[in-house]
Amino acid sequence: MKKRLVMLLAGLLTVLSMGFGLAQFSDVPAGHWAKEAVEALAAKGLILGFPDGTFRGNENLTRYQAALIIYRLLQQIEEELKAQGTSPTMEAMAPEDLEALKNAVQELAAELAALGVRVSALEDSAATKEDIARLEAMIQELKAQPAPEPGMDQAALQDLADRVEAASIAADTALAQAQQLAEQLDALAQDVEGVKGDVAALSTQVESNAQAIQALNELAVLLNQDVLSLQDRVTALEKGLADLQGVNFEQFATKEDVAAVQEFAAALRSDLVGLSEKVSKLEGTVGDLSGKVSKLERNAFTISGSLNLRYESSDGNFAGYDIDRVISGTFLSTGDVDGDGQVVDDADSAISPVSGQTTASLSLKLQTGKLDATSSGGANTYPGLVQFSITGSWTNPSGGSPVPPLLPILVVDTVSTTLDVAKGQTLSFRFGRSVNTKFTEYVMDNENNSLGHGFVATLKGLPLGATLTTAYGEKDPGTANFDYFKALRLAVAPSDAFSFGLSYAQHDVAFAEVAGVDGSLALGPVKLSGEYFRFGTNVMQTGSFSEGGYVRAELGPVKANYRGLAPGAANPAGLSLDADNPYRAAQRGFTVEAGLPVMGLNLGLLYNVQMDTTFGTPSASAFRATLGLGLPAGFNLSARATLASNTAGEWFPTTYNFAGVPGPSGLTDYASAIVATLSHDGKAKGALIQGLNLTASYTNRTLLNATQTDALAVYGDFGGLALGPLSVDKVVFRYNDSNLQNAAAGQTLKGGIKGGLNLAGLPLAPSVTGEFATRASDGGLSETKYGFGLKFGQFLFDKSVFEVKAAAYSATGLQITPAGTDTDKAFDAGADHLYSTTPGAGGVLSGIYATWTYWDLSFTYGLFSNQPLSTTLQGIFGTPSGTYGRVFRINYTVNF
Repeated sequence: MKKRLVMLLAGLLTVLSMGFGLAQFSDVPAGHWAKEAVEALAAKGLILGFPDGTFRGNENLTRYQAALIIYRLLQQIEEELKAQGTSPTMEAMAPEDLEALKNAVQELAAELAALGVRVSALEDSAATKEDIARLEAMIQELKAQPAPEPGMDQAALQDLADRVEAASIAADTALAQAQQLAEQLDALAQDVEGVKGDVAALSTQVESNAQAIQALNELAVLLNQDVLSLQDRVTALEKGLADLQGVNFEQFATKEDVAAVQEFAAALRSDLVGLSEKVSKLEGTVGDLSGKVSKLERNAFTISGSLNLRYESSDGNFAGYDIDRVISGTFLSTGDVDGDGQVVDDADSAISPVSGQTTASLSLKLQTGKLDATSSGGANTYPGLVQFSITGSWTNPSGGSPVPPLLPILVVDTVSTTLDVAKGQTLSFRFGRSVNTKFTEYVMDNENNSLGHGFVATLKGLPLGATLTTAYGEKDPGTANFDYFKALRLAVAPSDAFSFGLSYAQHDVAFAEVAGVDGSLALGPVKLSGEYFRFGTNVMQTGSFSEGGYVRAELGPVKANYRGLAPGAANPAGLSLDADNPYRAAQRGFTVEAGLPVMGLNLGLLYNVQMDTTFGTPSASAFRATLGLGLPAGFNLSARATLASNTAGEWFPTTYNFAGVPGPSGLTDYASAIVATLSHDGKAKGALIQGLNLTASYTNRTLLNATQTDALAVYGDFGGLALGPLSVDKVVFRYNDSNLQNAAAGQTLKGGIKGGLNLAGLPLAPSVTGEFATRASDGGLSETKYGFGLKFGQFLFDKSVFEVKAAAYSATGLQITPAGTDTDKAFDAGADHLYSTTPGAGGVLSGIYATWTYWDLSFTYGLFSNQPLSTTLQGIFGTPSGTYGRVFRINYTVNF
């Protein structure tokens, strides 16, 4: 019976070493060495498994799980013994049973020793030093435990069994990572011997206590099964390593191998030292090359230009029109002559009869970087001393009888140089035909428009952060009036918070001069700036000059200015050609404005006063309040109320003037009205309709004055839509009524569309473009523009492009020829016109423009007339009717 009990315990411990399972054994593979035992125990109800139907045979067994299974086993044993009429107590054990148990323990020790020998062959183990140290500590703790005394209770024996089980688990962990245990082999062997002694002591104790012997036998069988499992895992590990590496682990990492590795490491270290030296040399070489490249960049010298050969003939007498409002960008256009950013307000050059003629022109531009220089004696060097730009042109005689060739015309654009005068001080010069400089807003403001030929010299780095600038030149070298200009400025900036400047300039014909003082000051959050100047024939004498000035102040969102500018102050003494002055001439008064966020709203306030004299009572005043609110889906809601008056003496407007009140920069900046606007931004993130810009605006004037009229405007545009080869570039629409009180006046309806059709996949790679825009206003005013274009991107052969455009523009009740106020608003939904707002007799302008281009060679034909497009097209093969002009040109240009 006792032998039978031992065998039952052995089977139980085999299962315990693997984990729990279900009777279905869903994760126990077929053919597993423990499958039969697991199924048998499950069938007897000793193990129930996990709720998910898995066995989890490779998981560790907890003490609670072991206690539960042993308890079930003991219950079954007791039931069986009771059924046989035998007492379940085990007071003694037969000698043969004791001898068998001793032999089993000795075999267990022998297997552990053999397992250590096999581990020595796996020198590259995955086990860590921490795992080995933990195993040693556990074994030492086990050795330190006293042998069980006779009569020791079950709890003490169970505690001892748990410690042995913990040691076996640690051994399992170490063996699973066996590749690094070689160096610990001797210590492990000694520990195994100690375990043998402990096991022998336990065997002796078992003989005196049958119940204790039974528990020890259970633990021995469990440890035996763990060893079997470890052997299987080690065998699999050996096989896997052999398959992956093809290495005999019995001879791996010998002393000779280690010596070879050390020798290789020493050689590698020597190579790294040599490589480091090479890298250092290479870095030095790169540094030298970088310096040379920087020098070459400073001394860069470039030649650019173009060679143009042209044959041209023309006939007709076409003058006074601007073809840009029909077909923009042709060689017949004179472009933006007056520099106002518009081309439709400038009449193009007249097309007159010219027999066929050829011209050749060459243009060159020589330009350098900052050239290094050396003194004539060679003692001093000047890096980046000078740079210059020179342009030259040559054109052969333009027809007529032969004449001697014209000499090339060379023009010095700019030559600049900078000298180091002292530490932190530089003196720079700039010569050329374009003197561009700016002293202040009203003195020598010529950044965009050159005052003439001459030079500018600037000395920087003087005490107190001072800069001295001087300019000299000829305003109009094309005439012999010797109109020289001279200018001098001293600016002091001892800190970022304070600056001060003095300026003086004059020219000779007719003599005039201007002098001024300017400065800026920052006092914490307050920023102040301004200037005062005099201009005339003698700025130092009373009554022989005019004056102007302004002061600006900022405090966070609050801005204010006071200005007093005499007529002509925007261009004092003719020495400021830029028109970007902040305040107009003849402006006197002050303005205060602020923008404040209030409860999610943007509140804006403005108060403006215009005066007849620099200091005096108001001649006009205006007050404005604005409120803006951002809405979801790209919408914005705003409201504005403006109260303005031209009644003298009114500090705050009480008699509202709807013609407008002069403001700081415009003639009629303010007009009394209450305006509400709802808009949709098609570019806003989260816009309701991407690409759609929409505005609805209502203007109320009758609340302020019953004799006035209200207005309504709804307008918008949509663009960027592509439907396969068809694209819609832009759609515009507008309706506005400036006189809601009169149904027969003030209304305008405007619309337009332009797009194209790209058929690049077809032969000749064709594409078509088209546009149409029109507007009709009360009073019989109207404008219409339409046009189309056909382009072949691969005309007959590669790089050959043929394109033809035809278009027409007509107006009724409006001036057809350019006026200074004309602007291109054909596809601008914010304007109620296309081009013209000037009353006139109206008319028609049409044309056709065809060009064939191969690389830089082009053949172009253009015909424009004051007739409808159908009539103009008929004139291609005959003599056009009306006023017309046509040009044929062959042009070849090479750029280099």
